[in-house]
Amino acid sequence: MPLEIERKFLLGAEPDWTHPALRDADVIEYEQVYLKVDGTDQLRIRRGVRHGRAAYRLARLHRLSDGVREVEERELDRGEYDELRAGRDPRREIIAKVRRCFRWRGQLFELDDIRRPVSRACHLLELQVESLEQSFTLPDFLVIDREVTTEPAFSNAVIALGWRGGRSLLEAS
Repeated sequence: MPLEIERKFLLGAEPDWTHPALRDADVIEYEQVYLKVDGTDQLRIRRGVRHGRAAYRLARLHRLSDGVREVEERELDRGEYDELRAGRDPRREIIAKVRRCFRWRGQLFELDDIRRPVSRACHLLELQVESLEQSFTLPDFLVIDREVTTEPAFSNAVIALGWRGGRSLLEAS
């Protein structure tokens, strides 16, 4: 399985969507659904809408360490997506997010505007790197609260658990 290494950052303020890097970004609207699985791997399907066209993908995610995972993906057709969606993990909400992909100082960033679950709405900035030790420069036009690469609460699978009574469903169980 291909290896994915990424650093993740929580924004501390709403981005300035009029900034040229964000205004000219490639925009993809995602619906992300986690499926029921046995074991520690995660199984996720995603519908991405870009320029009015939908694409569907299935991914198996295997965590190796903080920020490092193996990802195996394949395309789906609409029928396969709908069939798999019917078997979603009922403990997890469906994530709705808008991703803006943009270049800053030679680096490709992904800025996720997580809208659902509403209780976990936030802005997360991601950067794929060759290694966790790789140096990089964060965009100076974004207000970064902190790095959350090592905080499980900011993984999409845990975000999908939402909140209950001020605690995440993961903490409540």
